[in-house]
Amino acid sequence: MLTGCQSKYDFNVINMKRGLVIESFISNQSYNETLAIPSEGRYFTVKLGETSNVNNVADKKVTGASVYLKDETGQTFTYTENHEAPGQYQLLEPDFKAKPQMKYQLNVDLKEGQHFESSWESVPEAQNKLGDFSIKEVSPLQYVYESGDRVIKNVEGITLNLGVPEHAGQQPVYYKWNFEPLWIYRAELAETVRSTRVMCWVRSAFYQHHTVLRSDAGGGYDQELFFLQTQGNDRLYRYFSSIVNQDIISEGYYNFWKELKEQDERGGLFDQPPFGLNTNFTTTNSDWTVNGYFAVVSRKSTRWTFDPDVLSYAIKNNLKELCLLLDNEPGGKSGQCYYCDMYNMGEATTQSPLWWP
Repeated sequence: MLTGCQSKYDFNVINMKRGLVIESFISNQSYNETLAIPSEGRYFTVKLGETSNVNNVADKKVTGASVYLKDETGQTFTYTENHEAPGQYQLLEPDFKAKPQMKYQLNVDLKEGQHFESSWESVPEAQNKLGDFSIKEVSPLQYVYESGDRVIKNVEGITLNLGVPEHAGQQPVYYKWNFEPLWIYRAELAETVRSTRVMCWVRSAFYQHHTVLRSDAGGGYDQELFFLQTQGNDRLYRYFSSIVNQDIISEGYYNFWKELKEQDERGGLFDQPPFGLNTNFTTTNSDWTVNGYFAVVSRKSTRWTFDPDVLSYAIKNNLKELCLLLDNEPGGKSGQCYYCDMYNMGEATTQSPLWWP
């Protein structure tokens, strides 16, 4: 399995060097293939941020850069800057995907002239198969708020588990799972004000924003993916699904994510870059530091949909009751009870997904 050149990098706290953060990957799954998950499609994206001095907070998005991908035959693929999302660059080629046994290198040129390049990476050779899903009813102890107080109590919910197929290879297989949730929210009091914003589809950058890693020696077991609270969780009242992305990754990329999770459970790479992570990027013509990892992964994706009928108990939808209580409180109406697109900090939309039946 090709991992490429790796080096340790500690963010510079004493000196005043500038640093670049690069978040990027490609896979053997093209944009057009992601439409069949079903989903709205996903183009390969590179995110660029500049670290500030001393505190290493990536507080500046990098715009105006030239970002391009090279393969070992000399072909070049150019990313297009997304001006609606500063610091993001997309490879707008719907049929492009990483080919087996082909090596790729990511290059970034800043508008001031600094050049950064990754090591040459390729798709891992291990075969990627999705097993069967299963759920387990659980009631773990968690912190909850009751009457403004933080208390510990049992919370009803389920764990989603995925079967990892057996494999006979002598080398370990490195897995990475992440999730893209989608649910429906209904404004229960919309009719009382004749609102047309009744039903919304919600995506969140924060809910299920975690990664599961596994170094696997032989397969043949169920891997727990996430916990889903069932009682009092308004995401499950109408419809809930989540895209499950299963990646087989290189050992280098696995170690990068393992160290990232161990050091920093508070968020992602762009919240605050941690110290001493592996990187496969180098800069060739400046003293800029660089953090991040360019990965080429083998990906399988599917949309898992929650079915309340499989539970041994019923889920009670109490949203209307809560909305009526809020409406009678001093200060008046709760906006999301009347207009669905006011739900979840503006991440809700009345426009249904293109693949919705």
